[in-house]
Amino acid sequence: MITRDAKTILVADDSEFFRVKLSDVLTEAGHKVRIVKDGKELIKEIRINPNGIDMILLDLQMPNMDGFGALEWINNNSLRGKFHILAITGVYETTTVIDKLKELGAEGLMTKAFTPEEIVFRVNKILFPHKGAPRGDPRVPISLPVDFSVGEASSTGYLLNVSASGLFLHTKKTLFPGTNIHMRFTLPGSNRLLNVKGVVKWCTQMSGEKSLFGGAGVQFFHLSPEDQQLIREFVQAELKKVGLEND
Repeated sequence: MITRDAKTILVADDSEFFRVKLSDVLTEAGHKVRIVKDGKELIKEIRINPNGIDMILLDLQMPNMDGFGALEWINNNSLRGKFHILAITGVYETTTVIDKLKELGAEGLMTKAFTPEEIVFRVNKILFPHKGAPRGDPRVPISLPVDFSVGEASSTGYLLNVSASGLFLHTKKTLFPGTNIHMRFTLPGSNRLLNVKGVVKWCTQMSGEKSLFGGAGVQFFHLSPEDQQLIREFVQAELKKVGLEND
């Protein structure tokens, strides 16, 4: 979840709490972040150097000029598609405004109830569409405790994202590529204990104690058809919540 391909992200939000939270999370994930507090400040930043922005995280409710007004200004000044835009809301229901936002050029909407792994997942999914799980096998963010073992040694960690073919395991332990791992966890809304085996494909090369996102990417190599179907259904349900089920 930590990228070495840093992008410049402009956060536009009138709440100091969310500006700081977003900035801290995205900086921890490897990106460069600048912040503004309303739509008018956002426009000033865009005018200075539109080529120096890779993505805008745009709060829809701001004074002076709200997110919708900023999107309209971007469209009216022939800047649509110049940078990625992910809208954020603490007010609107996602299902009521997704279509309008897409018409204005935003590439998605998430609520302010996000976890760190959710915001990094959504941002990186837009910035790096060809990385991660293959198309047709999407990942979704999650924050879920997991018991795992390597050989006879048992530990606990957290899942930060999952797909039908693999997951990202956040742990303080160092797990090297090629390590076989046995994991046990239960998905939200299910009483079934999943027992899956996988192999570590990559790691962040840092301890989980030093990073919000330290851990390893694991590819499944043994799970029952029932477990795989349960994971697949969970992933599709999560994607549907944010209007991404066709991505």
